[in-house]
Amino acid sequence: MIAEITSGISKSPSPLGPKGSQHETLDITSHRYKDLLSGLLLEFGQFDAAIYCAGIGSESALPDLSNESGVLEVNLLAMVKTMEVLLPNWFERKKGHFIGISSIVDDFYNTDAPSYSASKAGFSHFLLSMALKLQNEGIAVSHVRFGFVDTKMAKSEKKPLMVTIDKAARHVLNCLEKRPMQPLVPKLSGDLSDVYDGFNL
Repeated sequence: MIAEITSGISKSPSPLGPKGSQHETLDITSHRYKDLLSGLLLEFGQFDAAIYCAGIGSESALPDLSNESGVLEVNLLAMVKTMEVLLPNWFERKKGHFIGISSIVDDFYNTDAPSYSASKAGFSHFLLSMALKLQNEGIAVSHVRFGFVDTKMAKSEKKPLMVTIDKAARHVLNCLEKRPMQPLVPKLSGDLSDVYDGFNL
């Protein structure tokens, strides 16, 4: 049985309103992010699981690279900071589960959005390394790789391997139950030319 999600942090207010779980509104690039997360940990005593699904993209337009570092900050560094706060408690308890939402673009070179593909590559390598490092400590790390998910971020004309929000959510819930290291979503095989073309390589 999956425990109720009791707290969340995002840049925008929760659409669930006051009847939903406790929700804090803060940009995760804020210098206050780690303090807020630490405060929630003290308030609740522990978190059994954390789902990191923050992400942004930025289309690169040479010679302006001013947005590239911000993509890396949200997609990669803030994820590491999240685990930095949660891991000591989990390590002490020998219990915990971190789920990170990545993308199959971690394996591609994307000339339109190099910071996005680079951040996802770093994200994926970090999570898989931590999954191996922590597997004997009672702490699970699940590295989830989607193609396109039908959200406002999916702006490309071609959207290979598109899944609905509901399907993506069900997959994450399944990860909470089964705690896989790297679930295969989607399963890639055969001719991948349409996939590569969809990411404009």
